[in-house]
Amino acid sequence: MRSLSAVIAGILATVVAIVTVPILWISVHVADEAGYVEFSSELATDNDMQGAFAAYLADESVQRGMLPGRLQDLATTTLAAVARTATNQPGFIEAWQGTQVSLHRSAFGDATGPILVDVTPMANFVADRVGDRLPVSLQVDSKLEVQLGTADDRRQLRWVAESRTYGLVGLMIVVLAAAVCVLAARSRGLALAGLGLGALAVAGLLRLLTSVVTPRLIDDSSEASEFARSVQRLLVERGADSLLGWLEPIAMVGFAAILLGLAGHVVSSRR
Repeated sequence: MRSLSAVIAGILATVVAIVTVPILWISVHVADEAGYVEFSSELATDNDMQGAFAAYLADESVQRGMLPGRLQDLATTTLAAVARTATNQPGFIEAWQGTQVSLHRSAFGDATGPILVDVTPMANFVADRVGDRLPVSLQVDSKLEVQLGTADDRRQLRWVAESRTYGLVGLMIVVLAAAVCVLAARSRGLALAGLGLGALAVAGLLRLLTSVVTPRLIDDSSEASEFARSVQRLLVERGADSLLGWLEPIAMVGFAAILLGLAGHVVSSRR
């Protein structure tokens, strides 16, 4: 009976951990505003994002009458070049972080309707540095907002605000189940090795799910602009990479637990 209880507790710890690890990651890098802004800051230097933003800004300038249509292609190329060279200039990261703060508050605040991101800080920063590269001056006077999600997306994200609570509850269950597994087992060495095997299973399964699910999380709706799709894609890709960074230590701890558990079992058997 003790062995059965240990096995059930070990399986419970593994299953709950598979759900808890992604939720904890979300609570740190998505639900928390400061964590999200820090996590998303690396997108500011991505060439694909810069190119998509330049194309959006040039198109928006033409649509609003701030730029002649004949200069749209030239403006796109020029703005992309400015964005790439401005990444190390003072104020660039702050401007990008300002857009991400607006996105986070739009997604998780009290607003209604679609999820919007205010790109005015970035637009002003880049436009101010175009200089004489264009035959006309480029002024960004009005507020520029890009839709990154629908009202349905906003409703589906409500649980994210409570992800910290869910993650902590899941973590408590994992710890308690692991403790029961070790204490109830006839061989604590084998129990520890089993938990290590469970940790490897958690890391491997989440890695597999991430590689399969990540490409399907991008909404290629025709209603979204190219810039919006680029931001969505990059956020999901960077999120998957960041989660993988959590899985490597879990796998290493699991491997170490297997070695220690088997060694402990051999020692106790000889005694």
